[in-house]
Amino acid sequence: MTNIPSARESQQEPFRVSGPADILAFIPHSLGFAPQESLVLMTMNTARLGATLRLDLPAAALDYRGYAARVAGLLRSDESADGVLMAVYTDRAWKRADSPPYLRLVTALGECLADAGLPIRDGWLVSAATWRDYFCSDNACCPWPGHPLGQISDSSLSAEMVFRGSAYARTLDEAVGQDQPAPWEHGRETAAHARAFARRISGHWCRYPQFSGTLAVWDRFFTEAAAPAGAPGERPRGCAQLRADPEAAGFLLASLRARPVRDTLLVMAALGRSRAVAGAAACGLLAADTRRPVLPSAHAVQADSLDPDSLDPLEPDRKAGADFRSVLVGQYGQAPDWRGLDAASLVFAELLAAHADPESGDEDGEAAAALLSLLAWAEWARGRGSRAQIYLARCLDSHPGYRLAELLQELLATGMFPAWAQNPATAWKGAAGERASRGPE
Repeated sequence: MTNIPSARESQQEPFRVSGPADILAFIPHSLGFAPQESLVLMTMNTARLGATLRLDLPAAALDYRGYAARVAGLLRSDESADGVLMAVYTDRAWKRADSPPYLRLVTALGECLADAGLPIRDGWLVSAATWRDYFCSDNACCPWPGHPLGQISDSSLSAEMVFRGSAYARTLDEAVGQDQPAPWEHGRETAAHARAFARRISGHWCRYPQFSGTLAVWDRFFTEAAAPAGAPGERPRGCAQLRADPEAAGFLLASLRARPVRDTLLVMAALGRSRAVAGAAACGLLAADTRRPVLPSAHAVQADSLDPDSLDPLEPDRKAGADFRSVLVGQYGQAPDWRGLDAASLVFAELLAAHADPESGDEDGEAAAALLSLLAWAEWARGRGSRAQIYLARCLDSHPGYRLAELLQELLATGMFPAWAQNPATAWKGAAGERASRGPE
């Protein structure tokens, strides 16, 4: 019998598994969606499952050995694991019992994982109609063409997870769509404010204290989005307040035209505002200035608390600069502030929803491209590369050549995840009320 950690193991008993159907029932709940044309690997330690890794199945012409080596490198980060379970999701035809689809890939993968001390303990192939043991060609125990999928949905673990309130989307696209708020009904006023702030502050976004004041406005909405929602399924109060403040929403959208602001938002969500501003200064992104910042009217009082002498760009904090850079490329050695990053993602998604209104403006798409890239980075930081790819594709389809999106695509193409996502002690455990992520997706 195998034990699977529940989404909130500190609050609930682990799930108990009595056979392959239970394990296959758990996988889509673990990912949040039903995999398609995917390779799913789950680390295990004796009778307990650990991290879940989902990857798109590679093209037939790919160097399978290199692909397998990258996969083994990702799974090796689970230091407590001593084996792996595998599931191949594909609709490729399985014509002969002794020649399953992707056999060359699985062979290379098995060799690389065995060399890493993580042998494949068992594996299955799941198609649109059946599931079958991947390594068994004996029709006596593994009837051809396979078991009906109903055995998975009718398994005891599937029933237990549904009883505990777990659910998953039918596809990855649907899973990403479920995270998005409803479109804004009236974007014209927000767009007008965005254009006005863009004109007034053009060329000055990175002058201190304008930069610090801008980050303070963002931080206020991040903080409010981090507060618990009033009712299950309800978006946080901060998101509702953003919709009710078109001037502030327009200001935030305008600020995204300054790419140093965009990048610093990620560091601020992960490390806090003071360290993010100090890091931006240390990286040479800020210029000295003593003029009062231009802020939305409801937030102008914050300018009174800003001390233009509290940060001197000529005397940078080298440690803050190093942390700033390491967060952006995922090499920061500690866990980021996951509550802050989850809240920031909610605010980014809320602002992106403003662009669903044809009257929202943003004629050149700069703000939308920035928001899609920010959401992609947040998903990459969580170890959810599949979701990150969805946002990156949307960004590059509408705004080809957007540099942050291209850089993230390059990282995902090489299989690189943040250092914190590869360590169970520092990896994302899931936002409040959600299932926990169990490793890179």
